[in-house]
Amino acid sequence: MQKATVPKPSAHLVLNYRESRPHGWPARPGQTVGATIGGHTAARDFERNGKSYRISLLPFGQAGDSPHPVYEDVPTDAAIDFKRTLAKAFGAYYSFKYVGGFHGGPAFDVQSYSVFTDQDTSPDLSYGADLYVVCDPGLRQGVHGTLRWIQVARRIGAAGSSESYVDNVGRPNPFYKYGGRTSIYGDQVFNFVYGIVPDMTSVLSDVQFMAEAFLVQDTGTTSATGKAVVNVFAGIKYGWQVQERQR
Repeated sequence: MQKATVPKPSAHLVLNYRESRPHGWPARPGQTVGATIGGHTAARDFERNGKSYRISLLPFGQAGDSPHPVYEDVPTDAAIDFKRTLAKAFGAYYSFKYVGGFHGGPAFDVQSYSVFTDQDTSPDLSYGADLYVVCDPGLRQGVHGTLRWIQVARRIGAAGSSESYVDNVGRPNPFYKYGGRTSIYGDQVFNFVYGIVPDMTSVLSDVQFMAEAFLVQDTGTTSATGKAVVNVFAGIKYGWQVQERQR
């Protein structure tokens, strides 16, 4: 098992948890308007088929029982294996340039990071975590081109795969679908939201999800080998797990 490393505090990640609010992307089942869960709920207990479970946020080396997302200059988690997974899936078409983080200015403003369970809107159980991040992508600092996100995730247990994958909903590009520039009742924002599609599977012990989501720039240029050039700036690592509890 990978040894956990204690994350270092960063001025580029601001914890600004707020109440539920619209995020500008599609709603989950049961919602009329796509909105965050809000706040910071690190763990929740629930019952399913006569058994007791707990869903909780992954600590990634953080002390205490209420972990936060982790800021990263570059993807470093060996289990997620961001760089290799991305290159394997899209390296024939894109050239990924890792910038090495933000150099002053921009910050990820984390406004929601909460686990959830929902057994009311479907015969199946929906569960996971809600992450909502708003950021200033630094346009005034020379960051131009189309700004997007790339997420590489890893699922273990239930119907999930133990292999890492580019979370792009099967599109012919590596970009994450639920994040970027959007409009919320007339206000223009740049954000990221995870939690759009719930997990509609039977609960098993040791179900786990972890991901690294990186802010990227589709430069609109091509490399000497004809590949589209994508600059990879900075990112956030997050995740959750479900474990059976003994009565």
